[in-house]
Amino acid sequence: MRYKAIVEYNGSSFYGWSKQKGFETIQETIEKTLSLCLNENVTIHASGRTDKYVHAINQVFHFDSNIEINDFMLKNINNYFKDKIFIKSIQKVNDKFHARFDVKVKTYMYKINIGNKNIFESNTCLQYNKKIDLGKIKKLKNIFLGEHDFLSFSTSEKENTIRNIYDIKFKKQKNYVYIFVSGNGFLRNMVRMIVACMLLYNENNITIEEIQMLIDNPKKGSSINKANGCGLYLYNVKY
Repeated sequence: MRYKAIVEYNGSSFYGWSKQKGFETIQETIEKTLSLCLNENVTIHASGRTDKYVHAINQVFHFDSNIEINDFMLKNINNYFKDKIFIKSIQKVNDKFHARFDVKVKTYMYKINIGNKNIFESNTCLQYNKKIDLGKIKKLKNIFLGEHDFLSFSTSEKENTIRNIYDIKFKKQKNYVYIFVSGNGFLRNMVRMIVACMLLYNENNITIEEIQMLIDNPKKGSSINKANGCGLYLYNVKY
């Protein structure tokens, strides 16, 4: 049987999603727990990787199992994770479903504290601690929307660096600014580099023309700034 799972996690104590020898990762932690609870070897496949210190609200993964998983078993599985990982749901799906290859839209959220510094949120929110002119940074939206070669906004080793950004939304709530970026896929550090550009523009340290040049002339390493991983969340995945 193939199962689709939706999971949230605090990435601050993990070395990213993907298994890496000698480091605690989210993928390895989930696989070990599922294998223990189901008494069989389990390999999971995610909608995509998240980097070191990056979080997720609705990450999706699939796995195959011979075991009929019910709500009681899910509760037992979650007990092993304590407060770092929480699997929201596990449901049967068609055996052709693939958590990565079937993705239609993926949305990332970046959380920024524009109020006083909060040391208790240092691992879950960017402590920007100054004003953001939303009206100003919204002017950058149209530069990034659509299909572009985002090589300048990536540290990826992939050969195909063309991605399509469908929408960028901004939300202010009390002392927090949230930036939501939706697209058909993202390169490594792409969202963090886009957010960094927006914050540089907010501080008058880069111009619209310079940002446009980064899009029009894709070159790896052109955009060297990236926002801290602690503020980034995989927000939603649509199929």
